[in-house]
Amino acid sequence: MAKIPAHIVDEIMQTALIEEVIADFVNLKRAGANLKGLSPFTDEKKPSFTVSPSKQIFKCFKTGKGGKVVTFLMEKEQMSYPVALRWLADKYNIIIPDEEIAKPTSNIDQNRQDTVKQDALKKNTSEVYTEHYPGGSRIKLKGLLDEKEQRQGVWDYYAENGVHLSMMEYRDGLKHGVFFQRYKTGIIKRTGNYKNDKQVGEWVEYNESGVRSNIKAFTG
Repeated sequence: MAKIPAHIVDEIMQTALIEEVIADFVNLKRAGANLKGLSPFTDEKKPSFTVSPSKQIFKCFKTGKGGKVVTFLMEKEQMSYPVALRWLADKYNIIIPDEEIAKPTSNIDQNRQDTVKQDALKKNTSEVYTEHYPGGSRIKLKGLLDEKEQRQGVWDYYAENGVHLSMMEYRDGLKHGVFFQRYKTGIIKRTGNYKNDKQVGEWVEYNESGVRSNIKAFTG
């Protein structure tokens, strides 16, 4: 199994909400700022399992187990770290490209890698491109490239079947600003800012009906 690129790992960890993931396995109920439920790691009648949406961590006071969302999957489902990441990527429709192109072993391999990278984004018509990962999916994109081939402004991402997957705003090739993403559970619109291609500050999320559903703070 090829290694998942670091920027994809960051996207998975920034996108996955621990309360949503754990809710697939545990019946959680609100307890102040946290959520509580019966521990999935042991038999108990009184809930000792706590999830903190603000800190994005869980803690089982009966067994002492705790950590972030990946740790939960590793403990609960006996997954390895890469398998847990891929499970989350699948849940949140995050595409993992073929990472082998990022492992040059010689000058020939390096030249081949550069060619593949250049071919990853192919222009179809004005402002419409296809991004292809060898071993992944083809994604249709619509947006503007500047004279330096950097993405600028709002870009829309579409699956091969035409489903609108997401919208992202770019400045000088880096993500910035407002976007939405389509998940298996529906569409989530986010407003916030990026710095160095990472989420920073306060991000507000809205469901398909426009109702605010979550607020998360990122340190970048």
